[in-house]
Amino acid sequence: LDEAKRSNDREQLRSALLSSVSNDLKSPLSAMMGAAESLLLLENQLSRADRLELVSTILQESQRLESYIQNLLDMTRLEHGALSIERDWVPLDDLIGSAMGRLQRYHPEVELDYHPDDSGQMLWVNGGLIEQAFFNILENAAKYSPEGKAITINVSVVDDHCRVEIEDRGPGIPERSREAIFDMFHVVAEGDKRQSGTGMGLAICRGMLAAHGGTVRAEAGAGGKGTRMVVELPTAQMP
Repeated sequence: LDEAKRSNDREQLRSALLSSVSNDLKSPLSAMMGAAESLLLLENQLSRADRLELVSTILQESQRLESYIQNLLDMTRLEHGALSIERDWVPLDDLIGSAMGRLQRYHPEVELDYHPDDSGQMLWVNGGLIEQAFFNILENAAKYSPEGKAITINVSVVDDHCRVEIEDRGPGIPERSREAIFDMFHVVAEGDKRQSGTGMGLAICRGMLAAHGGTVRAEAGAGGKGTRMVVELPTAQMP
């Protein structure tokens, strides 16, 4: 029975991956191919501004494709227990700052309001994995944040754990869906307006945090508006 269940789980994962590849990965590829073809065929007819716009499209869509592929690889490693956890002491502020920097490279229009903790907290973690977890949450918040409304990041350290709260001012997530958003390939279709994506980012985020003894949950934002993602990670005393 256990083997039959594992076989069924693998088949569901395979079907979901194929569905994701055929839909979400095809879109950036089509955009890149169209822009490249226009540059090739219409080189002498395009203004400098038009060429720069097409090159910008190729760059943005290639970054989007890279993000999808990285999520696919990370999810596959998580599913098979092959995710390597090589830890080191890393400042919490550095991890959040790196994730914020990546977000603003991909989404320069997004506003961020960061309130760090002044304790200089160090974490015994795999920096790359935790930074990716923070980035996935920030990118998800960016998809649903209204123009002109900043994403707020609050950091606090309490006893034996640190807490990072990332809050957007979007329409919010229905209470009945707040746990389901961490399921693989789940995309909220109500509350927050539906956005393109593979629905893997938050599932990967939870898996990476759990591998470090951490947790993540979704709550309603301040005043019942938007969504607040609460990340908690254990602290450890430096030897």
